[in-house]
Amino acid sequence: MLAAARSIADREGVGALTMRRLADALAVMPNSLYSYYATKDALLDALLDSLLGEIETAGLDVMGWREALVRIMDDSRRLLLSHPKLVDVFLARPSAGPNAAHLGEVTFRTLRRAGLEGEEAVGAFRILLIFSLGYAAFQAPRLEDDERSKRGESVFRNLPGESFPEVTNIATPLARPPDDETFIAGIGWLIDGIARTSSSGQSDKDE
Repeated sequence: MLAAARSIADREGVGALTMRRLADALAVMPNSLYSYYATKDALLDALLDSLLGEIETAGLDVMGWREALVRIMDDSRRLLLSHPKLVDVFLARPSAGPNAAHLGEVTFRTLRRAGLEGEEAVGAFRILLIFSLGYAAFQAPRLEDDERSKRGESVFRNLPGESFPEVTNIATPLARPPDDETFIAGIGWLIDGIARTSSSGQSDKDE
């Protein structure tokens, strides 16, 4: 059932994922679905959590904490990029299923190895997640539109140079879609900040 729901959402968007549409795809009566998911919201929650279950967590505990955090956040970003029509839903809905809880547990365990607990760990987690998911939301539509970079470069390059010298000089890289390398660099900067603000002084432990 969730596989069929995912297929509809990936192809047509979340707006097309209704109980009736899903029932048609499964060749069953719509009422039969409600014994599994009482509402479309419940279906969406289960769908998103099933996707989070695809993020691999095995082996993270034996990695250095920096490497582990990079992998968790990069895999989360890549998950969203593989389902671009679900990006907005991931950003808008809280993750509350068992896979989300497991991923959170692993992440907080990793942050503890970095010397962060309690409110500090929550703050670091939120910043890392906001950057990772926000980067995916910024990246996804730009990767899908090959002409967007060309249009952007043309706009930037044709601005009056005397008024916008900084922008016109970097028109090409500014218009280029955000790439994986820039994400890795950015998440590294954030993790460096976490290491510096670790209250317990364990920022280099396990490295």
